[in-house]
Amino acid sequence: MKTLTKEQTGTSYRSGIRDGAALLDLARGWLKQGNPVVALELLKSALDTPEADHDRTVRAGILKETGRALMMQSDWTGAERCYVEAERLFLDLDDCKGASECARNRANMCFQQGRYRDAEELCEKALGWASTAGQHELRATILNTVAAIKSATGDHRGALKSFKLCLADFQASGNLIRQGYVLLNIGLAEIELRDFTAAVDSLNDALAIALSEKDLTLVEICYQHIARCYLEQKETVLARSVIDTARKILPGLNSRALEVELALIECRILRVSGDFDAAEQLAKESYRKAVEHKLAALQADLLCEQGHLHRESGRIDIAEATYNAAAAQYRQLGVDRGFQDAIQAIEQLKRRTDR
Repeated sequence: MKTLTKEQTGTSYRSGIRDGAALLDLARGWLKQGNPVVALELLKSALDTPEADHDRTVRAGILKETGRALMMQSDWTGAERCYVEAERLFLDLDDCKGASECARNRANMCFQQGRYRDAEELCEKALGWASTAGQHELRATILNTVAAIKSATGDHRGALKSFKLCLADFQASGNLIRQGYVLLNIGLAEIELRDFTAAVDSLNDALAIALSEKDLTLVEICYQHIARCYLEQKETVLARSVIDTARKILPGLNSRALEVELALIECRILRVSGDFDAAEQLAKESYRKAVEHKLAALQADLLCEQGHLHRESGRIDIAEATYNAAAAQYRQLGVDRGFQDAIQAIEQLKRRTDR
């Protein structure tokens, strides 16, 4: 393998390698390491090589990876220009996989900018080309984006359908860990639809994969949401059992955030069980930990939970003040749903006290 050397030309450094395909491979390696700056320099050198002029496959690859590097730097306009040109070249070459990847990445950029309709149209094109190329894993990643678009626009039933199609493609491609994360997303979509029984089944399937693949992050998230599902179903004994199991399996817990999350769920269990004193003590301790570890979103959740506690124990003025604090925190974080929930709780209090 050639050694990468550099020589200074004017004010910029250029690679000593003169082979376009070799430069492209090197750039891909740097992109995998998350370094678009070095990758872009290599890709610029690659575009100046004779291969980039004479070999359209190499040129399309260089343009696609340049789009990817620019996308990593949030240069949406530059990335779009490169992807469009690469997509055109791939189609000329009858390379449906390459064209599909370009369209998918353009869709992801539109999604990140909140242009959901444009993202959806690009996904439709990308799906068609991926299907023609028989690329199950590529189809799955596109369907994952389609589901994310539907979730972002509030179409949870549509998102659930897309996630299930996505799961089928990941199963066909044999990617087990991605199946686990899609099952998690299916469970979350089912929670949004308040189908908690189905959500527990999906989350347990995801948990089984997480345990077999030793993915602690996925294990933690599954336990949190399974406990929440049981709590929503008023199955407090089962919810507590899940929390106890999580604490045994994850000694010391992998993250402070999870520790506080589990405590928050336990607060809810204690509250619905009528043990307000224990719930209040745990909520205060957990809030202190959330502040200590700068867990801003959980601070807001715990304030809201303390508001519920004060309301249900008849301390209306304290409840209103606590809800107001939670609403302010949610607004600062841009958590619209939490903000709306806190405001709704305040309005309910006012109606209850006829103010």
